Amino acid sequence: MGRCSNNNISPYFFGLKVKFLKTKCNPLKVVASYIFIILLLATDISVADTIENEILNVTEGFFIALKEKRFTDAWELLTAKSRDIIIDEVYTEINKTKTKIGKEIIKEEFNNNGELLDIYWNAFVKKFDPATVLEQSVWNIREIKNHSAVIFLQYKKSEYPSDLKLYKENGKWRFGLVESFWTRKWGVE
Repeated sequence: MGRCSNNNISPYFFGLKVKFLKTKCNPLKVVASYIFIILLLATDISVADTIENEILNVTEGFFIALKEKRFTDAWELLTAKSRDIIIDEVYTEINKTKTKIGKEIIKEEFNNNGELLDIYWNAFVKKFDPATVLEQSVWNIREIKNHSAVIFLQYKKSEYPSDLKLYKENGKWRFGLVESFWTRKWGVE
């Protein structure tokens, strides 16, 4: 039952003629082997699709949250590096004035949906309309690595594309706002 005889068979598989090492095996085993291989390939494809969907959902979710002024949701979708740099910038700007405030207070305000979070993001969306990314741009995933991804973003009125960078942190994809856009401004990588 488990042995193969020395006969040459040439079955067709998905329209392709396939030769088996000049042996005749139990057709059930051959079909089962093909099904197993197909399932393995399909699993890899569905995992890749899932990762792509996660990456696109995080990025789109960030811009939708900004557009809908759900700033806490937008904040939670950012990388730790983006959040830290934004807090550093707010700290620096506030402390240029007569008002002095510590970084921990600013961080607490941002992490707990405080007034500073709303002030920052309202000012941000006055200068940057998230609808341009959501409604007037083409998105394509450029690359996906284990812990990073890049989305190619082409705004319809721009000659030059942008790269949106994402990073996997603690098992979740996060959008690198600072890593994507501050590179031109501050040389952040």
